[in-house]
Amino acid sequence: MRGLIRLPKPQILIDREDKWKDDFMASGKARPDSSKYGHESIRIQLATISFHKCFYCESKLKLEPKEVDHHIEVSINKDLAFAWTNLYLSCDNCNNKVNHDAIPIETALDPFRNNDSEIQEHLTFDDEMITSVGGSLLGFKTIQKYRLDSELLDKRRMQQLKYFHKVLIQILSKQSAEGRKKLNEMDLKTLNFFKQADQPYSLMFKIILDKI
Repeated sequence: MRGLIRLPKPQILIDREDKWKDDFMASGKARPDSSKYGHESIRIQLATISFHKCFYCESKLKLEPKEVDHHIEVSINKDLAFAWTNLYLSCDNCNNKVNHDAIPIETALDPFRNNDSEIQEHLTFDDEMITSVGGSLLGFKTIQKYRLDSELLDKRRMQQLKYFHKVLIQILSKQSAEGRKKLNEMDLKTLNFFKQADQPYSLMFKIILDKI
């Protein structure tokens, strides 16, 4: 998870949000029409916010299953069914989050409420395994809420970590062959690329790179 800044509301929501909400409330249905809150223009705006990553786990979503998630479930508050501030982009794993009754969103980190520094105070990684910092309850609740420790996410992070290790070995081998004691500017630029906000699991790599 990284801190995010929400972009302006898509025009389709400016034009149709109120009508969509009124129609939904009058319908008596338990769920709103996903073709509306998941409209292409809404998906595009959400993907732009996070560089095409899941808002919660940072999995890249290009060519991958992705869903528009109601951060506060519709079962909790139907008024937020089409609210721009309640629409998040999620991978298939994180959209299957623990419901509000079990773990309220107020007890977990929020990429729009919490910045990078605050998130890193509560979440860290041991290789691909995500864990809480110093037993932080907020960290534990966040991991549980969005199932950030699932086997699926462990596998996805491990795949990216293997690529990082391959690059790191190449850099260190070149450094040794050239008799250098320190990494040069290009080496550092190559490694720091992994922790850029547009890269998958950038928080994990930021923590790893800070350590080494």
